[in-house]
Amino acid sequence: MGIESTEDVDTSELPANSKTPQAAINSDNQEGMGIPVVVCICLLVALITSFASVYSYDRWYAQKIVAVDIKGYIAQQRDNYMAGKLTDEELKRSFDHLENVVIAIPKNRVVIMGDAVVRNVETIKP
Repeated sequence: MGIESTEDVDTSELPANSKTPQAAINSDNQEGMGIPVVVCICLLVALITSFASVYSYDRWYAQKIVAVDIKGYIAQQRDNYMAGKLTDEELKRSFDHLENVVIAIPKNRVVIMGDAVVRNVETIKP
């Protein structure tokens, strides 16, 4: 297929800037990155892209379950109010705080009551 030997090539007829056939073959083999380097780059790009995709999905889109201990919080506030530790205004502020905590939960979180949770769920205490 290729040039087998360079012995019978007359280089006097070639232009001054041209390469001998053997030099052209050697320089073609040395140019470029090579298959292993290209494969490594492709794998690295695929890993980075996969990691970024999974992280983004988990952070912003995946539904997660959180529990809010509303019943416990209301019971605590009621006990404090009955004991005279809270005024009417402080009780209103505490319920406003509870409402703000629940409103601040991101939309990709499913909120359930804290007393329904047994384990393995993040519980938010206002």
